[in-house]
Amino acid sequence: MKIASPYRHVLLLGLLTAAAPAFAQGIVIGPDARHVALELRRHHVEAAVQERLAVVTVEHVFRNTGKATVEGTFLFPLPTDAQVSRFSMEVDGKEMAGELLSADEARKIYEDIVRRSLDPALLEMADYRTFRARVFPIPPGAERTLRLRYDATLPMEGQTVTFRYPLQGALTYRPAGRPMPPPRPHPPVPMPRPDDRREAPRPEHDRAPAHESLIRVQIEAGTGLKNVYSPSHAVDVRRRSDRRVEAVYEASGVLDGRDFVLYYSLDPADLGATLLAHRPYADRSGYFMLLLDPPFDVDESRIQPQNVVFVLDVSGSMRGDKMQQARDALRYCLRHLGARDRFGLVAFSTDVDAFRDDLRPASARDDALYFVDQLEASGGTNIHEALLAAARMLEGNDDGLIVFLTDGLPSVGTTDETRIRAGMQEALGGNVRLFSFGVGYDVNTRLLDGLSAASGAFAAYISPEENIEARIAAFFDKVRAPVMTDLALTFDGADAYALAPAALPNLYKGTPLIVAGRYRRPGQATLTLRGRLEGREETTRFTFRFPEAERERDFVARLWATRRVGQLLEEIRLHGENDELKKEVVALAKEFGLVTPYTSYLVQEEEMMADDRRLDADRMLDRMAAPAPSEAAMRSNTGREAVGASKKIRAMQEVDQAPAQDLAGVTVIQGQMLQRQPDGAWINPDFAPEKGKLVQIKFASDAYFTFLRLYPDARAFAQLGQQVTFAFQGQFVQIGEEGAETMTEAALRKVFG
Repeated sequence: MKIASPYRHVLLLGLLTAAAPAFAQGIVIGPDARHVALELRRHHVEAAVQERLAVVTVEHVFRNTGKATVEGTFLFPLPTDAQVSRFSMEVDGKEMAGELLSADEARKIYEDIVRRSLDPALLEMADYRTFRARVFPIPPGAERTLRLRYDATLPMEGQTVTFRYPLQGALTYRPAGRPMPPPRPHPPVPMPRPDDRREAPRPEHDRAPAHESLIRVQIEAGTGLKNVYSPSHAVDVRRRSDRRVEAVYEASGVLDGRDFVLYYSLDPADLGATLLAHRPYADRSGYFMLLLDPPFDVDESRIQPQNVVFVLDVSGSMRGDKMQQARDALRYCLRHLGARDRFGLVAFSTDVDAFRDDLRPASARDDALYFVDQLEASGGTNIHEALLAAARMLEGNDDGLIVFLTDGLPSVGTTDETRIRAGMQEALGGNVRLFSFGVGYDVNTRLLDGLSAASGAFAAYISPEENIEARIAAFFDKVRAPVMTDLALTFDGADAYALAPAALPNLYKGTPLIVAGRYRRPGQATLTLRGRLEGREETTRFTFRFPEAERERDFVARLWATRRVGQLLEEIRLHGENDELKKEVVALAKEFGLVTPYTSYLVQEEEMMADDRRLDADRMLDRMAAPAPSEAAMRSNTGREAVGASKKIRAMQEVDQAPAQDLAGVTVIQGQMLQRQPDGAWINPDFAPEKGKLVQIKFASDAYFTFLRLYPDARAFAQLGQQVTFAFQGQFVQIGEEGAETMTEAALRKVFG
């Protein structure tokens, strides 16, 4: 599936109707241009990349689950911009004859498949070059292994290289005899209730087979490799050195229809920077994401020494496994201090007990470990005094780190949340970051979130079933080696705004940083990154071109929107709701199809169906923006709901991949919302014949393919299915069973320009 945004469509299956199995990239077609009944059991992709030259080996294992011998044609699409110098194919170890089709030849084949299979999902492949080969007979119950190998020179823009493996155009299966539903000229638009959004059970013939998928890209370069990033799949990036990286994606099911995309930069600089931008409309602001990648191998002398204070709750509620895991977590952190680090240790219950009154060198860890071994859980929870003790240890230092772990609510001393937050904001220096960890659900999330956010840090929550030691150890491994602190980013040009995050965190060894934002002015801009390195200010400048028009990287817009909504929700949660923030959340949710506490599926169905009247877009979206049950969690301070809300907000703020569209039965394409009807049709709810001329085009007709060839921007709408009504170039277009079957290019240009 393509990542959705206002400008590009993600195909949603299985929300209101049962989904059919999708056979990703590399399909077998029978003589009637319909999908052959083969199970794709294994799909492995191994790519070895040297600088910009990729050698890609693809292995498919097909199994004939039917009762008849199968033959067909195997179609394998190649990346649009691949310059293929070598192509070979084997079937069970034997060389297989085939041919490489031009884009025009491939398009005719895919159009014929769409006509015969009645499925528009393959339209995206019409612009791809395609390898075609005959599949040898596969007897019932037998398997065949198809192995392909090709070379391709990868495109490079500036210092950024793109590796793309096509997975578009998954062909769905329509059982014989299932009729195509009739089009609906106007929509009664009932929204599904939350309980109705479960996927319907799939018929036996529609169930996806057991399947094993793997994509592994191994990259070697003669210079530094920076910012290895996939916007499409959650890859595991394994750095072997500063010049060798392996990116791996594994799945137990069929790979979805999103192209696998991987970016990396060939950059010899210590600090790598990559800019990815998206600006679909010249008269609107664009979107960008900046990836900053610190060096992989950093000399210990360049890692800044840290002043860190550990604050541990040892109240009575910590008895048992929690106390043992907390001790183990502290031991891990103490043993992994840097040689030049200094540390403090505060344990608290009713009273506050510090290991020492001031910071101690890392060489004092053995005494501290003994102190940790003696800790026992008892008494109340004096959070305020414990944190003040930690702040006093850090007085007079340029920067510092407080790691605070608690499983309860303040019950001793100052217990008012507002006073604790205000007191700590006054006590902490400007460069001290306070990371809070809440254990279980009996914690005040607004207190912990507020304490951390005010210092430019974050709060995390450890569920009862999670291991405290593992979570704290993973966190400390990340923050124990800061490369630059107190970061600030400025722009000379581009007129950037709405950055997410607004305040940059520290830059740590081996941990890339993503900054998303918007820009008003295209053209060349200089970005200046300032920070502290070894106690002195360090300045790094980068020059990038912000494009005037860019329509491919739609994931950038959706990633920014998700992070921005997370920012706004945190502001609302910590400081209270106001109309301005709420309106911005709702506007972004409507535009990008995001689920928030203020956008809900719940609609008064009986009201919507009354008199079968049409809902206009504004009325429907107003209902979508009505308070949802999850809004209560925004007002909760403690409990499972409150912890869940805090986790989700933080996840939105730190998202590094554009999430799939959330609204069931609703999609947004090129800023236009469409709704899915009970019969499967997709309709712009603003559609009414009296609002403009309606152009009706028959699905899979000559007019249909001519229209899509002439106006490729309309292809994203057409991929929704056989029945789609959408606004395009000042007209409404309706694709369905009825409509024009032939239209010349001249006739289409006269209508659409």
